[in-house]
Amino acid sequence: MKNNLLKTVLACALAAGLAAHGNVPTFPRSLPPGKHLPPPQRGALRIRPAEAKHVKFVKYRDPSGYFTMNVPMGWRVKTGIKPDGKFDIISYAITVYDPKRPERELYFCLNNAIGLKSVEARNWYARSYGPGSYFAKMPVLTELTTAGFFAAMGPLFGYRQFTVLERLGRSALGGDVVVAECTTASGRRVQGLYHATVTSMSRPVQVNPFNARAGMVDVGPITEFSILSETAPKEEFIDWQPVLDKCFASIAFTAAFHQQRREAWARMMGTSKYIMQTADSIRGMIMDSYNRRNATYDVLSQKRSDATLGYERVQDTETGEYYRAENGFTDWYKGTRYRPASEKAAYLTPVSGYINWK
Repeated sequence: MKNNLLKTVLACALAAGLAAHGNVPTFPRSLPPGKHLPPPQRGALRIRPAEAKHVKFVKYRDPSGYFTMNVPMGWRVKTGIKPDGKFDIISYAITVYDPKRPERELYFCLNNAIGLKSVEARNWYARSYGPGSYFAKMPVLTELTTAGFFAAMGPLFGYRQFTVLERLGRSALGGDVVVAECTTASGRRVQGLYHATVTSMSRPVQVNPFNARAGMVDVGPITEFSILSETAPKEEFIDWQPVLDKCFASIAFTAAFHQQRREAWARMMGTSKYIMQTADSIRGMIMDSYNRRNATYDVLSQKRSDATLGYERVQDTETGEYYRAENGFTDWYKGTRYRPASEKAAYLTPVSGYINWK
């Protein structure tokens, strides 16, 4: 028994000695990324291209003949007002999304009536027309801004905790542009670029027609124009925003759409002089604002995301491209092509891929 134990100990010692002299066993792939990982074996280094960096666009033509746009291959396009998908040429909406990750989404709506200014106004409609009437079910906007609009939309569109991270200024149409985060119904944290031009109509009425002392309440509805959201999972938004931007910039409404909409407005408003505001009116300003943003939060958010997911940023000195590499990469890498990257640009530029050795 003692002899067998001695043989086992000697065998282990011999194996350890051989490993120390270069006979390295297979890399322990079960270990998680971390600063104490050994370097990979020769040829084990692998670069996985970032999906957003290698998107292929295809031309989408609306079956109704109303618009064309470029969308990532495999993505889906639908028209109609969210969330019920009702078709309306006045409030025309376009949604483009990745069916594999629906949080990657572009939503653009020409205009929509969505809310009231106060709970008192909603109660007035409920008393006057019944609790099930259209206006009695409208959400209340706490403020007539982009943030107020999207915060009120949350229960209707399936997200919550809409939090503004940065305000980028006002558009040529009067609406403000914000970068914000929210949580989807599935619990995913989403970051996005948002815009809406919020206007309101004044309609003061007596709170109680039988009691003049009860005062007045403004029951005029709130209307939103040029509603835009570009979203992606929080840790991916920096990478996917340029892709969503290209989708938005490619929207081209046809002459048939313009004619249909002018006729619809003429029937609804009694005039054909309405000039339609389309994506062209806000596209350049919004994207310019986004590119000039302070971006302090974006950098901190990306750094926290890297730390959580076990990555560090490196740059390819030959191409200038940035990559996410597994923690520990810069500890063992002795070459000159890849360097550690901690500058601001490393976190505001879409990564070209992921470096790992698993």
